[in-house]
Amino acid sequence: MRALLPYLALYKRHKWLLTLGVALAIVTLLASIGLLTLSGWFLSASAVVGVAGVYSFNYMLPAAGVRGAAIIRTAGRYFERLVSHDATFRVLEHLRVFAFSKLLPLSPAGLARFRQGELLNRLVADVDTLDHLYLRVISPLVGALVVIAVVTLGLSWLDVTLALTLGGIMLGTLLLLPPLFYRAGKPTGEALTHYRASYRQQLTAWLQGQAELTLFGASDRYRGEMEASELAWHEAQRRQAGLTALSQAVMLLISGVAVVLMLWMAAGGVGGNDAPGALIAL
Repeated sequence: MRALLPYLALYKRHKWLLTLGVALAIVTLLASIGLLTLSGWFLSASAVVGVAGVYSFNYMLPAAGVRGAAIIRTAGRYFERLVSHDATFRVLEHLRVFAFSKLLPLSPAGLARFRQGELLNRLVADVDTLDHLYLRVISPLVGALVVIAVVTLGLSWLDVTLALTLGGIMLGTLLLLPPLFYRAGKPTGEALTHYRASYRQQLTAWLQGQAELTLFGASDRYRGEMEASELAWHEAQRRQAGLTALSQAVMLLISGVAVVLMLWMAAGGVGGNDAPGALIAL
């Protein structure tokens, strides 16, 4: 994390734009949750009223709420992507300028120890990788913390036990899974960075040295070494994809267990109601 501090400082240039992106992401998530919550209760309540033979039921307000939440979710998602990606591209723009401004004064003696392929990898691939820092780390984590707090407080109006149970599951998942899979994926991530840089260095050298390699009969041997590096790179990508799939499977398992647990607890009553009725769908 300490290594990221210089890059995080670049985010100060666009802190308001980045904050707006996080806020829009939170609004979108809350609208999605509100849509599912309200529509689940609305459909179930309508069915319960029909079975009970009640002829007075206010369906205008929940129907309007469902439509409003759907519109907010759609508009929020659009503007969140627009704002967050624009802010990320602006940060990467300044990062590239920053990188070039530090490298150019070193030329040519200071850059002699770097191969052209290595410089290409650092200026293009490594900078592009940092776009995940905001889009896939900072914004989702901040949004998740706020949403967990809001959902827990909102559900506590109906049932404190259910609210604390759901909030505890979500918070525990947020605090445990990212560090766990970070440690599991760190060796693979380092290997990916190494193999990617190595392959690009070999490819650049192979393209520039075609005449010499062909003249001395070393083209096939060098091409074989380059293909071996590419296969190792693909294997590291396969391991990373396996870890991603495993993390998604664990998330699905936790979600399924949470749903079953909440249904089982709500079946015994929600708040002071022994018969939860439509609230169990909510």
